[in-house]
Amino acid sequence: MLVPQAGFALVEAGFVRSKNTRNILLKNLMDACISAIIWWAVGFGIAYGDEGSPSGNVFIGTANDGAGAFFAAGWGGETAQKSGYTMGLWFYQYSFAATASTVVTGAVAERAQISAYLIYTSTITGFIYPIVAHWVWCNNGFLSGGFTTDKDLTLLGGSLDFGGSGVVHMTGGVAALCAAVIIQPRIGRFDEHGKPNTILGHSSTFVVLGTLILWMGWYGFNPGSTLGITADGKGTIVARAAMCTTLSAAAGGLTCVFFDRILSKTFDIDMICNGILAGLVSITAGCAGTLPWVAVVIGCVGAFVFYGTHMLMLKLQVRD
Repeated sequence: MLVPQAGFALVEAGFVRSKNTRNILLKNLMDACISAIIWWAVGFGIAYGDEGSPSGNVFIGTANDGAGAFFAAGWGGETAQKSGYTMGLWFYQYSFAATASTVVTGAVAERAQISAYLIYTSTITGFIYPIVAHWVWCNNGFLSGGFTTDKDLTLLGGSLDFGGSGVVHMTGGVAALCAAVIIQPRIGRFDEHGKPNTILGHSSTFVVLGTLILWMGWYGFNPGSTLGITADGKGTIVARAAMCTTLSAAAGGLTCVFFDRILSKTFDIDMICNGILAGLVSITAGCAGTLPWVAVVIGCVGAFVFYGTHMLMLKLQVRD
């Protein structure tokens, strides 16, 4: 499940200037390493503590014992066979926790100190993301509409987020937005009149290759969230998730590049890559229960939201 990390590393390295390549790659590798240790120590316990307990906390896991224990206490040994599923879930969810953290890397590229970024990574992996995951994916979370058998524990019946559009990508995206607002744009991004200057990344090859690797990694996120394929009906869910993921990504890429063609009169490779990623993020929540034509619409809407937000932010900066 480190495929997404490789994709993010290449995309972000391609978008920054060559002098900052080593810095952005180091941040991505540190994400993978720190997230693993923090997720083992406390993150998984906060996310899945008290799972299955009717008296468990609906807001945050307390990790009393068992599957949600801090530091994986009690796993393995004589009970290794019984805890195999839990270890598999730990590993699968580790990739989501690392992704939520890595989303911010690009938002603060070329203007965040390593020490500050490491503090952020530890916080989001060990506290912020696990709480959100507990809300939606633990069976006693107050938004766990797809997992709980007791709807009385949930708020308005809970929510359905199959692969993490909200739990992973919105959590990381909101953190990225807050970081970008605080840190402000890169030096030279806007001139003295507030008009945007183009700062070209140093490698379109890295950007495209990273996008394709992320697209491939999304088949781990979305079809992989079925957590099985042999049980009755699981194969159908996997197939639907894979097809809808593909259609939404393709629709997002085409929508974004053609919108940009109309407005800027050029075909921009960066825009099609961002559109593909917007389509992937948009379909993640509903990929297992969406009709194929709806997946195309979702990808178009996701790309439109990305492109519109991108243009709006530039306009607001110029106005300021």
